[in-house]
Amino acid sequence: MRTILVSLLLIVIAFNVQAQVVNIEKKRKNKKEGLQGKIGLSLNITENTKQIIEGNNTINLQYSQKAHTFLLFNDYTLMKVKKTGVNEDLINKNFQHIRYNYTLKDSSFATLELFAQRQQNKIKYLNFRGLAGAGFRFRILENNIISLHFAPLLMYEQEILSDSLQTKTKNLKGDIYTSISLKITDNFYVSHVTYFQPALYDLGNYADFEYFSDFRLSSETVLTFSIIKNRLEFNIKYQMSYDSRPPIELIEKPLFYTLKNQLTFKF
Repeated sequence: MRTILVSLLLIVIAFNVQAQVVNIEKKRKNKKEGLQGKIGLSLNITENTKQIIEGNNTINLQYSQKAHTFLLFNDYTLMKVKKTGVNEDLINKNFQHIRYNYTLKDSSFATLELFAQRQQNKIKYLNFRGLAGAGFRFRILENNIISLHFAPLLMYEQEILSDSLQTKTKNLKGDIYTSISLKITDNFYVSHVTYFQPALYDLGNYADFEYFSDFRLSSETVLTFSIIKNRLEFNIKYQMSYDSRPPIELIEKPLFYTLKNQLTFKF
């Protein structure tokens, strides 16, 4: 019981921090041999600098064989945007992510991770972001009720913003995250992840580069209700994000939040 209370406290503390960071932890599936997949459809409403009504389709694949696991994610969203009472055209945001995991010596304590990602989000003035990185993911605690993981990774990131300055950056960054999942009942689960991505080294001679002061902080909490075990579930997802150096158009709005609901079919 004490473990559950501590876990809930950690979730509440971290609940209030997402900047354009893709949460890969929520996309992992229980490791078993062979191919697993998930298809999702959703309708969401987001309020930040604009009101956004969006439809989303996701396809997630995971293939495992012994110590090897391959993950492939593609996410595509169409949005109808409203600003000061004016309807704008449909806008899309998308990302593609591939990841390879190798579990050392058949133990789940330490896992080598290699990953690459492409991302676009015009609402947040992100015209292009490409990154690749590697590191280790460590299992801190895991049982039938709770699991806790920590991963200190490094990555190369190239970013092109569609702001008024057409900002371009090339940085070496940290990609540090902690994830926790908690089983409340057989049909109700809570999961949470927090990412911290500080800039470590400037590779593009960027005049305003600030070591460690330039960072993104992101978190996501998901409540999952199982409707048909291992097949159909309903999710409520809450995201918040903070960017210490947002595009100049968003300088007065570095903090964002999103509340989503999703019905998901698994196979």
